[in-house]
Amino acid sequence: MEEKKVVVIGAGFSGLAASASLAAMGYKVTVLEQNSTPGGRARQFSDQGFTFDMGPSWYWMPGVFEEFFARFNKKVSDYYALERLDPSYKIYFGPGDEVVLPASLKGIYNLYESIEPGSSSNLKKFLSEGEFKYKTGMG
Repeated sequence: MEEKKVVVIGAGFSGLAASASLAAMGYKVTVLEQNSTPGGRARQFSDQGFTFDMGPSWYWMPGVFEEFFARFNKKVSDYYALERLDPSYKIYFGPGDEVVLPASLKGIYNLYESIEPGSSSNLKKFLSEGEFKYKTGMG
C-alpha cells in the first residue's frame, strides 16, 4: 500500500490541529512554517530583553481546545495551566486616558455604567445574541 503524504502550510493553531488530525488518520505529515517557531499568531517575539505576544490576548472558546485534546485522549491541563487575570487588560489612549477592564462580567457591566449610564443593558443584549449565534454555529 502506498504511503499517504500531505504537506500543511503554517504551524499556527489551525495548521498544527490539521497536522495532528491527519497524522492520526495515518498520513505522513510535513509542516512548513515561515517563522523559526510554531504558533502562528500565538507565538512570542523577544528582543532586547522584552517579550511580546504576537497574537491573541484572550483565551476564547476553551471548549474548542478541550474537544481537540480529548480526540487524542489528552486534556488541556496536560500541557498548560490557565490563570485568570484581574484586571483582564488596560486600554491606554494617552496620559490620564485609560480604561481598565475587570475580569468579572459584573465588573464589566459596572464599568459600562460608569462610562455611559444605561449602556450595560445594551451590552447584555449583545452578549445574549452572541451566545445564541455561538451555540447555533458550534452546534
